[in-house]
Amino acid sequence: MSDREELERIHRMRQDFVANVSHELRTPLTVIHGYLEILLSSFKNTEPRLYEILGKVFEQTERMEHLVSDLLLLSKLESEEPIAKKESCKAPQLIDKIIHDAEGLSQGKHRIVSSIDQDLDIVGEASELRSAFSNLVMNAIHYTPAGGEISIGWYADKKAVYFEVKDNGIGIPAKDIPRLTERFYRVDKGRSRQSGGTGLGLAIAKHVLIRHEAILEIHSELGKGSSFIAVFPIHRKLMISA
Repeated sequence: MSDREELERIHRMRQDFVANVSHELRTPLTVIHGYLEILLSSFKNTEPRLYEILGKVFEQTERMEHLVSDLLLLSKLESEEPIAKKESCKAPQLIDKIIHDAEGLSQGKHRIVSSIDQDLDIVGEASELRSAFSNLVMNAIHYTPAGGEISIGWYADKKAVYFEVKDNGIGIPAKDIPRLTERFYRVDKGRSRQSGGTGLGLAIAKHVLIRHEAILEIHSELGKGSSFIAVFPIHRKLMISA
């Protein structure tokens, strides 16, 4: 067996292990989460201290459920072939929904502006693209201080189709940019924990884009903000007929 074959075998074993463990964790977490919901409703008005403690446990089980879901999704993305099917994704509507969700998460703390080509669709899997685009937008919300601006763009030129998320937030050190799409890599571990992120969002976005023959460009400067640009090949472009 060659070194390359051995590395591929180890990689598959790791993927299978992560997928199997995540799958096994999903059911007990769902049960615990369900019982905690019942207990919270029972003690809300009678045991304030116990209600507070259970609330913190509930938040952590929610975080674990999100982590398991993200691990399963990432395992699925890594194990499947790139998408070749000619399925139209109604990207403008999908992005508009993500912007609406981002406004809810921001709760008015940020200025969110957008420039969306409403006639531009793309060949791709809508659920996967929603996950990738949403992760990029929600990251901008989490890492942009209150009062900052986030701009979201969806456009095309003669060379490619672009989904761009730009912010004027805290920025990213140059040394960290090449590692941002690694699993669980965090520039600011404390801030990431506070935001409730799983550390898998950019890894998921990267693998979704790979499956759509796209790349993720990252540009950032400390104290001045960041831009994340998903670049799709022009042959995936679909224009809606007038």
